[in-house]
Amino acid sequence: MKKKFSIPAFIVTAIVLTALMPQNGVFKYTFRQGDVWTYPSLSAPFDFPVLKTPKEYRQDLEAVHRNYIPIYKTDSTAYGRAMAYVNSDFPEETGIDSMFRSELALLLDTLYRTGIIGAAEEAAQADTTYVRVIDGNAVHTARRSDLLTDREARKRLTARPEFSGLPGHADPNRYVLPNLQYDRELNDIDLKKQLDRLSASKGFVSKGTPLVSEGQMVDEHVYTVLDSYRTAYLNKGGRFNNWQAIGGNFLYVSIILALSYIFLFYFREEFSRKTGNVLFLLFIYIMMMGLTRLVIDTGFLSVYIIPYALVPFFIVTFYDLRMSIFEYVAVLMLCAVITPFPFEMFFVNLFSGLAGVLVSRSFYLRGRLIRAAGVILLTYALSYVAISAMQENSLRDIRWGTLVWFVANAGLLFTLYQLIYLFEKLFGFVTNITLFELSDTNQPLLRELAEKAPGTFQHSLQVANLAEAAAKEIGANPLYARTGALYHDIGKTCNPLFFIENQSGNYNPHKELDPRESAEIIRKHVTDGVQLARKHNLPSVLIDFISSHHGNSRIYYFYHNYLKEHGPEGLDEADFRYPGPLPVSKETTICMMADAVEAASRSLTGYSEAEIQTLIDKIVNIQIEEGQFAESQLSFREIMTIKKVFCQKISGIHHTRISYPDRA
Repeated sequence: MKKKFSIPAFIVTAIVLTALMPQNGVFKYTFRQGDVWTYPSLSAPFDFPVLKTPKEYRQDLEAVHRNYIPIYKTDSTAYGRAMAYVNSDFPEETGIDSMFRSELALLLDTLYRTGIIGAAEEAAQADTTYVRVIDGNAVHTARRSDLLTDREARKRLTARPEFSGLPGHADPNRYVLPNLQYDRELNDIDLKKQLDRLSASKGFVSKGTPLVSEGQMVDEHVYTVLDSYRTAYLNKGGRFNNWQAIGGNFLYVSIILALSYIFLFYFREEFSRKTGNVLFLLFIYIMMMGLTRLVIDTGFLSVYIIPYALVPFFIVTFYDLRMSIFEYVAVLMLCAVITPFPFEMFFVNLFSGLAGVLVSRSFYLRGRLIRAAGVILLTYALSYVAISAMQENSLRDIRWGTLVWFVANAGLLFTLYQLIYLFEKLFGFVTNITLFELSDTNQPLLRELAEKAPGTFQHSLQVANLAEAAAKEIGANPLYARTGALYHDIGKTCNPLFFIENQSGNYNPHKELDPRESAEIIRKHVTDGVQLARKHNLPSVLIDFISSHHGNSRIYYFYHNYLKEHGPEGLDEADFRYPGPLPVSKETTICMMADAVEAASRSLTGYSEAEIQTLIDKIVNIQIEEGQFAESQLSFREIMTIKKVFCQKISGIHHTRISYPDRA
C-alpha cells in the first residue's frame, strides 16, 4: 500500500482516539479503599463538593420514595350525585317523612366530609400512613387510617338502625361514591420535583484542606473524599476546554500509532501493502478504545468484562504471532491509561491475552478456541490474584467478586470471535477457517479439475503435499501453501488434452501446431486459471498462486522446438515466457518450486535419493538463474531446507517395493 494513503489514515485515527480519551486529562493517582496511600501528602488544590457514595445516594432515593405522601383530589360532585339518587329513591309522594331524608342526607354528608377512597386507590396506596387531600384551593394532610373505603362507608350507612330497613327498591351502594381520587400525573410531577431537589453531595472541601497523608490508610471516609476530588478534577473546566490535556492525549496517542506505523512499514511491509490490512488494524484501535470508554461511562460495569484478548486472536488469525503481540501491547497501552487502575488492568490483560494466543495459534478447529478461552480465564484469575496480593499484602482483602467479570469476559471472547467472518468480508482477509473449507476436494472447481483433467488433479495433490510439508518445516503457513497449490493449475480444465499428464495413448494435439501456437496454449492456462478463480470468487491470495506459479519463466520445450524449426529469426522471446508476476510470499514461492520439481520427477527413470536430489538441485538452480526468486521472501537457508524436504517426500512416494511372484 502506498504511504501517501496510510499517513492520513493514521492521523485521522489519532484524532478519533484522542476524542475518545478523557478531555480534561487523566487522573494521576490510583487508589482503592483499604490500600495505603503511597504518594506524597495531598491537599485540595481547589474547592469541591464531597459526593455521596452510590450506596448513600441510592438510600436517599429510596427514602424519598418511602416517605412520599401521595396526593388525592376531592370530587366535589360526588355528594350531589349521591343525594340525587336519594331523592330519586324517596320522593315526597312515597310517604317517607322529611325527617328520614334529612337524617340520611346528614349521614352521607358526614361520610363524604370524612373522605371516601375507591377500591383502586385503596389497593395502590395500602401502605401509606398519610395522604394529602386537595379540596378546591386548599390542601390538608390526613391520616390514611382516618379515611374510609367505599366498603367501610356502606357498612356505616347500613349499620344505623333507622337505615337498616331501607325499602327494597333503595340501593345503598348508589349513595356511596368515592370522592377522593388519586391523581397519577400530579403525583409523578411532585415526586420528580422532590427527587430533583435531592443533593448528590454531603459536604464541601475548601482549597488547601489536607486530603490524605503519605502512608495513611485509605478508609471509607478518605476514599469518598478522594473519589470526589477525582470527579471534580476530571470535570473541572468543562469538556474540550482543557487544551493542554487534549494536547497531551494527542501526543500520547500519536507516539503509540507512530511506533505501530514504523513496525508495519519496516518489519511487516508485505502486510501493509493492502489498504484493507491497515484499515483493519486502525479499526481495532478505535473499537477497543470505544468499548473501554463506553464501559467506564456506564459506571456499573467493570473494564474486566472487555475481552481485550480478541485483539491478538484476530491478528494472529489474519497474519502472524509476532505482529499480534506488538499490536496487542499497543492497544493495551492506549486503553489502560483511561481506566481506574491502569497498572493492574494492563498486566492482567497482557498475561491473559498472551497465554491464550500462545497456546492456540490456529482457530479453525473449534476445540482450540474453547481451550484458549479456558486458558485465558485461568490466567486472568491467577494474574489478578497475584497482582492484588502484591498490592494488598493479604489474600483476605482481595476483591474476589471481580472473578465473576473474568467469567463473563471469557464468554464474550468465545461469542465475539465469530466477528472473524464479518472482518474477513469487510477487509478482504482470508482466515485458516476459509482455507480449510476451500482445501476440501469437493469444492466445485476442484471437482471440475478432477473430472476434466484427472492427471492435472493428481499432480496438484502431489504439489499440495510437497508445499504443505515444506511450509511447515520453515515456519510458513502450511494450510495456505496446501490450498493454493491445489488450485494453482485449475486453468488447465479449459484445454486439458494439451497437457501431457492428461493425454492417453499416442495422441498429442501439439503435433499439429506450430511451437509458437503450442506455447500460447500452455501459457494461457495461467490467465484462464485467474479468470476461473475470479468467476468462482476465490480469494485474491489464492489467485496469487495461480498467476505466479510459473513466474515469468521460459517455456523451454516449445522454445527449443521453435529454434530447431525456424532458427532465431523472428523470435520474440515474450511468446515463450509465462506472463508472471513473480512469487512474493514464502507460500507462493514454495508452490512454484514444488510444481516444477513434481512435474520433472515424473521423467526420472530411477528414484534413488541421489538422482532425486540432483534433479531438485537442477530445477531450483534454473529458477534462481532466471531470477524467479527475485521478489521472494525466502532466504537461502530456507530454500536449502525446502529442497531437503522435497527430496525426502519424493523418495517416500517412489520407495522400493517387493516383487510379488506370479500365481501358480
